[in-house]
Formats: sequence, structure tokens, C-alpha cells
Amino acid sequence: MCSRIATALFALFVLVGMFSSAEAAMLSAGGLRCEYRQNPLGIDVVLPRLAWKVESVSRGVQQNAYQVLVASSPKKLNEDDGDLWDSGKVESGQSIHVVYAGAPLLSRQFCYWKVRLWDGDSKPGPWSKTARWTMGLLSEADWAGAWIGVDWMEDNAGPLPWLRKSFTLDTAPERATAYVCALGYYELYVNGKKVDDHVLSPAVSDYGKRGLYLTHDISGYLKKGENTMALWLGRGWSLRMLKGASTNGPVVRAQFEITSNTGAPVTVVTDTSWKAHKSPITPLGPMESGNYGGERYDSRLEMADWATTDFDDGGWGNAVAYEPATPQISAQLSEPNRVLGAIPAKTVKRQEDGTYLVDMGKNFTGWIEYRFPEGGPKGSEVRIEYGDKFLDNGVLQVYNQYDEYVFSGATPQAFRSRFNYHAFRWVHIKGLEAAPRPEDITGSWISTDYAPAATFSCSNDLLNDIYDTASWTYRCLTLGSYVVDCPHRERLGYGGDSGTSMEMGMTNFQTAPLYTKWLRDWRDTQVSDGDLPHTAPNAQIAGGGPAWSGICVTMPWQVYLQFGDQRILEQSYPTMQRWLSFLKTKMKDGILAPYSGVGYSGMQWSFLGDWVPPNRDQSRDRVDDRSTLFFNNCYYVHNLQLAAQTALVLGKPDDAADYTKQAKALSTRLHARFLNDDGVSYVNGEQPYLAMPLLFGITPEDKQEAVMDALRDLILVKQKGHLNTGMHGTYFMIRYLTDNDHSDLVYAITSKRSYPSWGYMLDNDATTIWEEWDGDNSHIHDTLISVGMWFVQGLAGIQPDPTSPGFKHFFIRPALVGDLTQVSGSHVTLYGRIVSEWHRAADKATYLVTIPGNTTATVMIPGNDPAAITLDGKPLAGNPLISGVAVEAGRVACVLGSGTYRFVGPAPS
Repeated sequence: MCSRIATALFALFVLVGMFSSAEAAMLSAGGLRCEYRQNPLGIDVVLPRLAWKVESVSRGVQQNAYQVLVASSPKKLNEDDGDLWDSGKVESGQSIHVVYAGAPLLSRQFCYWKVRLWDGDSKPGPWSKTARWTMGLLSEADWAGAWIGVDWMEDNAGPLPWLRKSFTLDTAPERATAYVCALGYYELYVNGKKVDDHVLSPAVSDYGKRGLYLTHDISGYLKKGENTMALWLGRGWSLRMLKGASTNGPVVRAQFEITSNTGAPVTVVTDTSWKAHKSPITPLGPMESGNYGGERYDSRLEMADWATTDFDDGGWGNAVAYEPATPQISAQLSEPNRVLGAIPAKTVKRQEDGTYLVDMGKNFTGWIEYRFPEGGPKGSEVRIEYGDKFLDNGVLQVYNQYDEYVFSGATPQAFRSRFNYHAFRWVHIKGLEAAPRPEDITGSWISTDYAPAATFSCSNDLLNDIYDTASWTYRCLTLGSYVVDCPHRERLGYGGDSGTSMEMGMTNFQTAPLYTKWLRDWRDTQVSDGDLPHTAPNAQIAGGGPAWSGICVTMPWQVYLQFGDQRILEQSYPTMQRWLSFLKTKMKDGILAPYSGVGYSGMQWSFLGDWVPPNRDQSRDRVDDRSTLFFNNCYYVHNLQLAAQTALVLGKPDDAADYTKQAKALSTRLHARFLNDDGVSYVNGEQPYLAMPLLFGITPEDKQEAVMDALRDLILVKQKGHLNTGMHGTYFMIRYLTDNDHSDLVYAITSKRSYPSWGYMLDNDATTIWEEWDGDNSHIHDTLISVGMWFVQGLAGIQPDPTSPGFKHFFIRPALVGDLTQVSGSHVTLYGRIVSEWHRAADKATYLVTIPGNTTATVMIPGNDPAAITLDGKPLAGNPLISGVAVEAGRVACVLGSGTYRFVGPAPS
């Protein structure tokens, strides 16, 4: 419905040219970004894409042309000398993903840029403020340093290494840049100071296939005379991944390039001249699923000044050179992990056995800092365990998360983790002689540092709590620039789980760099026959099925839809093609048959379907095989349909026609084979198996209304407003109901407090979303957070337009449902912030919408009579702000340009 209305109205909008230049003011550009980020350092994209936001106080603002200047120095840019690229005046409304088209970019290059814009008049607006990006090291030949580590770690076990190198500078540097690639984690110090606020860095990768490097500006840390570079290394996110590259512990490759106005350039690289010593940290546990352990910190081994220039390293040994099996080094283009907030301890209670239980108040992912004012006897130890819930027998569920601390005898002392993290609410402390105080215990929650993209509130406190809890859970799952199933037990980037939560993540957070990075991990996992494992990076065998590996199709499309990124489709399309060719080899009797693939060799954990619906056990009482067969074939249709749309975007009509033909043929077979005798349900008759064939068009058009009626009856009558869906079924059903203006049904589900529901979780003390509806297994999990997309997309009604990706054009279709009296939602796009607010009182409803510059929106107000609706107090008919009005399916729609607008109309019953 949305697309039909938009096509008609948008054509009229263009023809009429409704926004006159009389109201226009000079356009300016702000929010300049390169590859999604502000002033990024060390990128390795040789044709980077630039973006800006069109800023103006006027309504109906459209950019008609732009000029970009890119210069090699601020001086040249200030003189309007684009020696790297002067685009000239380009007649275009494009303001995102503008591809750099200047001189070839070189390693280490500094690029300064600005942009100016034209609207409908002939005069350009002012130049923007200057932005910058720098190039990293673009080839293997640019790396001069060796991979170094230490000789005391065997099978990656043993104390973590300190590494340091001292050198002399004749003069203070003008510019100094560090490039660091660690297979594992690292912290970089210059003259005793940590050079950034990153933690658990770099991001997650498969160390055997790809190492990620970061670029640091260290100019302000160096001085004339003696200087010291120092690195503290950690084993990284997965010991299995590290074993794929090294068995001698973490290794690092780094170089430091220093220039001054008077002296010759100085380059310091990692080699065997670096000094090495054991640090106080020894990793605990094998760092694999179910046992990610922690750290043992022996404070007796501290050397407070180990990274400073004055430190005497004469007793240290030398680093050892290694040649890890890491074929490719790439720049990390996603944001780093950071400590993003402090969480004070709520209570500390002494247990009967003399131990202490700390309640942090809510589940989170990160660290705790423990301050021990009275210290402890030298050599005495404290064991600290972390858990997300209590089991029925009263035991804390810790999944082998623990740390150990050894006292030095000094007073006071303190401890926090450094190269590992935990996910938990409760902390169990053993071995303390004196009771800890709540004020001596502070949590640090850690996440990849992407920015929020949405706000939401409404008149129903339960819905607000569900939204906030789902959003908080997502933040707890995204440490390392990928999305895990759970951050404590498995820490694996499951495609099935994240395939259902990615819309939630992209709607509520600015996650384009995260998903772009993670898609590269998925492409790295594909094997020669086209199959993909169920997790990426692929640290171990893990259960799943087509709806796990198929994220290689669904995620690129979602990134394209949400952020307008066609390049991600170009990069991912070959992977899609090989994956779909692989599935074709698994067809039997015209449908996709059960198979086991590279993700898991046996059938018990292969070809999984809808996961953890209510009252279903993960191993013994799963969804029946016939319904699961139907589910996976519906998902296959979905993959084929998205591949066809991708092919069309990429200008491959023959491919699109072939995928469309396959999808239609399979849809016909599925409908004929799995439709039940009642003519309105499929397989076991539960909600997912009605919603999915409707969503993917498997149900013929003349049957869709009857199946939808059956789904409504199933939700409201048979299930009494509850769902019987699992991870995938919940996502696909909410997606279908939102797309087809049935948010009243989603509201009926989300407003429940009885089992199974999100309200049931919250009423049972959930602070993050559970893995299963009844609270079994993990209490911090990805399976059931997909509802987080509905609040902004459904109730506030801010929805992308597939025909105009990235929110160049979009829909605002607010849903006035249930007993809600007020909703306020917003969503930040690459063009700017969209706002949709509404409230109703008595028989009137008021709507406030804000549309960013250089975009248009089709605003769809509930009602059937345009004459009953006003815009800014004036009738819609003849209103100069709009180009025309359409009425369809109980909504009055019009297209508007940028600005803030107020509609008033009858409140729907």
C-alpha cells in the first residue's frame, strides 16, 4: 500500500514543484562524514564515500547541486585549491555516498575536504566547515615491522606480555602516527600514557584470515630526547581464533612514523630489539563457548612505571619474531569499544559461608572495579564469579565467568579486568576478610561506541519498559563490532539470532559501520561449495540452518534499505550467488530438503527452524519436522526474492528474472503441499506459519485476506492476545503486521503481562531480554529483541521506502492503537533526524512530524476524509505545502518536503 501511494504522490510532487524558492534560504552542509564516520583515521578504502547533511531553517529544502573540494593540506583547502579533487558544480541531489573521484589516494595521505550546496537558485551556499580523513597502510609493502610476541607462552597459555622500545628524537615531532595490528587485544602507551580510551581493542576478527589494525595520532605524546613505546597484549576474544594464527600467545605488528620540520623522518617498528616481560595478568579458562573464564591478576608482580622512559628494562628479555598464518591485514573502520557508563553496586550481602553477594541492579556487559581499602595479606587471594541469574537450586548461573586477584600486602588496592569481560548482574566474592562496601564497587558497561539513532516514549509504561530493555540488551550484545547471541555463554555471532535483531539494531542505533564490518566477516567464512557456517567469525561448530547462513543475503539488503549503501550489495552479491547455488544442490522433490553443512556436521543441530517458541525445549521438544521443513523453504523463498531485488539494483535483470522465477515456482509448490484442509492455515497452524507465507507472498493473492483473518483470530481469540512464536517467528510476524498496518495486533501482544510475553519477563525481574519466554538458559540474549524495531516503525510509523533507500524518501504512518493516548518517536538517518509524535484527546488527534533537509516523506494520517484534516491549521485542499492527496485503506496521504508540520484530524476509534 505504501509504495503505491508514494509513487503517485511523489510523481505529482516532482511535476508541480511545490516548494517555491521564495521561502528558500541559502543551503549549508553540516555533519560531514567519510565512510559513515567523522574525521576517520587510517581508512583503507581507496574510493571513500562522503556524506553531509543539508541544513536550512526553511521548509521544502532540496539540494540541487554540490561542489566538493579535497586538498592535501588545510592551507590549500582554505585557498579553495582542491589539489586532490575538485568535483566542480555537480547537478545532483545526492548528499550521501558521494564517491571520491579525485587523484589516486596513497598510503598515509591526509585529506582535508569541504562542500558547498546549491538549491533552486543560482547562488551557492557557504562552504562547510573543514573535515578530514587519513589513509592507512594500503598494501603489505607498506608494513616494515615484524610480527612479535614472546617465548614463554605455550599453546597460548601463560602470563600476558609487556613489550617496550625506547628511542631518541632530536627534536619534538610535528606529526607522529602509529599503526598497530594485534592478533589479540592490545593497549598502546607512549611515554607511560595510554594513547586512547579504547578498550578490548581491536574489534573481533578471525585472526587466521584477517587482522585488524588501528591508526593512532600520537603527535602530542612524544618529545625531544628519549621516548618509549609500549604495548600490553591480551589473548583476544576467542582462543580458538587465536590458535588459527598463533600458538605462542598474542602477536603484534606495529610501526610508528614520526616527522618534524627540521630532522629526517623517524620510523620505529616492531622487531626483536623490543624488550619483553611477563605482566601481572594470566588469562583463565580456554576462552571458548561455556568457559570464557577471566583473568588472574597478581599484584605482587606490578611494575608501576613499566611503560615510562625512566624505567630500567635491563633485566628484560627480547621479543621473539613469528610468522602467523594471517593472509590479510585490514583497517578497522567500525567504532572502537569504549567504557560508556558507570553502574554503582546496589547492595552487598554476606552469605552464610562467609562469601559476599553483590547486586549491581541490572544485567550488563563489561567490567567491575573493586577497591579494597584495607588490602589483604600478601599472597592471599580473592575469587570473583559473575552471573546473570539464579538457578532453581539457588546457585548463581556463572557460565565459568570468574577472575582471581592476589594481594601484594599493600594498602589500599584495586582490581578490574583488562583483556576480558563478563556479562552479569550478580557478583559472588570469595576470600575477603573484610566486607566490601557498595561504594567500593563500580561497574563499567562496555560496548562498541556507535551512537543512538532513535528515541521512543508513549503513554503506556509497559511498552516504554519493553523498548528500553530491548535497546539495553542490544547494547550488551555488541561488544567487538559484531552481534552475539549471548555475551557470557557463547559470545558467537550467530546469523539466525542477528538476522532477526538487525532491523532493531539499525532502527535504534547508528550501526552502519558495525554491520559493514561484520558482513566482511561473513564473506570471509564462505567455503568453496558456497555454504556458510552459522556464526561469523566462525570460532567453532554451532547449530543453525538456512536462516542462520542466509544472513549473507538478508543483512546486505537491510544495510542497503536502511543506509542507502549500494556498495555493500556489490560486495556481497557474489557471496549471495554462491550461497543460493549451494542451496539449489540441496533440493529434493522440488523443495529444499534437510541437510547438514559446514556449520554443523550432524543433523541434530542442523536445519533448525523457528527457535525457542514458548513451551518448546531446545533439544527434546522442538517444532515438528514438517513445520520446520515449511519454515526453511519459506526462508529460501525470502532469500531468492531479496537476491532478485539486489540483482535489479545492480543492473542484472537476467539474474533478477531467474531468482524471481525460482521464488515463484517454489512458492507455488509450498502453498500446494503445505496448506491445510481448512484452506487458511499451513502445517501445525501456529502463528509463524501463517505470517511467513503472507509476508513472502507464498499465499496467493486471492487467499491472503482469509489467511490474515485466520491469523488475527489465532492471535486475539485462540491465543488470547499472546504469541506462540520463537526467535524467527516473532520477527517475521511483527514485520508482516507492521508492514500491513496491523499494529493493533502487535499492541495486543506487547501489552500483555502474562506468559508468554515481554511483560511477563519484566514482572519477573528481567533487566535484559531472556533467551526463552520462560526464562530458561541465558537472561541476556538476542533471540527475542526483534520487537524493538516496532516501537519506532510501528507506533511512531517511521518506515523506509524500498524504492528510495536510505530514507531519501520515507513514510510516516503512525499507528493509533489500543488505549494509547500519546507516542513520541524519532530516528536519525544519514540525512538528519526524523520525528513523529502524536496524541489524541476525546475525538481529536494531533500529529507533529519533522522531515530532514534534502528528503521527502509520505505522511499517512488515519482517516478517510481529507476535508476533516488540517495542516498547520489550514485545510489540505489547496494547501501550498503539499502537492496532492490520496486516500487508501483508511489513511489520508500526502507528500511533504523538509520541515516541521502539524496535522489535526478525527481520532480513529
